[in-house]
Amino acid sequence: MRILAIETATPVASVAVVDGSGVLAEAMLRSPMRHLEGLLATTDDLLGGLGVGPAAIDGLAVSCGPGGFTGLRIGIATAAAWAAARSVPVLGVDTLEALACVPGADGLVLPVLDAHRGEVAGALYRIDARRALRDGRVERLLPPMVALPEALGAEAAAHPGPLLMVGDGLVRYGARLRAALGVRATDAGQDLRARASMVGLLALPRLARGERTEPGRLLPVYGRRPVTWPRQETPEKRGNPP
Repeated sequence: MRILAIETATPVASVAVVDGSGVLAEAMLRSPMRHLEGLLATTDDLLGGLGVGPAAIDGLAVSCGPGGFTGLRIGIATAAAWAAARSVPVLGVDTLEALACVPGADGLVLPVLDAHRGEVAGALYRIDARRALRDGRVERLLPPMVALPEALGAEAAAHPGPLLMVGDGLVRYGARLRAALGVRATDAGQDLRARASMVGLLALPRLARGERTEPGRLLPVYGRRPVTWPRQETPEKRGNPP
């Protein structure tokens, strides 16, 4: 089974093609993911480099968040439209799960994304890399949350044992998380991001078992509600003379 995977929840978006042998190709979009055309062009280039067309794709996997509003909408809309148009299955994958499955991860992993406004999005997992790739499943110890770094660290600290932190949330908030967790926490690197290849590898065994998400039920998980700024009232709307 050959899977096209899309990850647009984080600032550096990516697309990948995976199958039972592993990652066939992956491409990163180095600028913030804002335009649908960029994702489609990168996907076309990726398939062209493999010498295949869209008909060679047997299913899709897409990162569903938490993550940025615009990127999530673009990635999910692209995956849903592709799946519906070509009658292939699609599966949504948790962004934090994909981020937690970093190369060499084994044991407690705390993926952390920058949620802005002084907060982080994170969850705690116990990772068995072999099982994750075999079954597409990871053990979640703390559900995804958006919180102050100290609050997330305090929740994770209740689970004993060495802990690996990973994700772009460490750029701003790594020191505060380490202070909450103590010496038991190590840093896997600020540049490690959720990647489309891992989204695809986690989805592959689940799609092969017949799991899927109806395209119309692919929903983004933002982690927080978008801010709606009030429109500035005109003098007429306030009842004042112009």
